[in-house]
Amino acid sequence: MSDAPSDLAARLHQVSDYEKKVHHTPLTSLLRAAGKTKVFSSFYRRIGPTMDPWLMKKSGGRAISRLYGLPALLLDTVGSKTGLTRTSPLLYLRDGEDFVVVGTNFGQFHHPAWTANLLAEPRAHVAVGPIRLAVVAELVDQAGWDSIWPRFCDIYPGYANYLDRCGDRVPRMFLLHPTA
Repeated sequence: MSDAPSDLAARLHQVSDYEKKVHHTPLTSLLRAAGKTKVFSSFYRRIGPTMDPWLMKKSGGRAISRLYGLPALLLDTVGSKTGLTRTSPLLYLRDGEDFVVVGTNFGQFHHPAWTANLLAEPRAHVAVGPIRLAVVAELVDQAGWDSIWPRFCDIYPGYANYLDRCGDRVPRMFLLHPTA
C-alpha cells in the first residue's frame, strides 16, 4: 500500500529537481523583451496555447523549460460549460509547495477560460515536465496578489504590460495546492 503523503513529497522533490534544470537561454532574453510588445502578445496568444501544450507533451516539458528558459506547466481543468478537460500552458511561480498561476490573458479585457473553470471546479491537475500532480485551486486574495505579482513581472516582464492593457480587470491569481 502506498503512503500518499510520502509519494506526494517524493513527486514534489522531483519537481524541484526538474526546476533546477530551467536556465535562461538566448531565447529567454528575446521572449522577455518581445513579450512587452502588443504585437508579440497578439501573435503569441493565437499560437502559444496550441503550440506549447503540444511541445510540452511531446518533450516531457523539456522543450519549453529548456528552450524558453521559463518555468512552465500544463494545467488541466474541467471546462465549466462543457465538462471536458481543457489544457492550458502557463508560466508559474512556487510558493512553498504550492504553484502560483495568474490569468493575464495576454492583456485582453476578459479573463481566460481556465480561470472560470477553476472557480467552478477547483480540483485540477498540473504537469511540470514529466511530473503530474493533482491540485486544488484557491483564488488569491488582494494582499496575496499584491505580494506575489512583482515576482511574476521579474520572471516575465511582459506581465506588467499585460496589466496595463487589460483595463480595470484584475487578473485572477490562484494558488494550486498539490494533493496527490
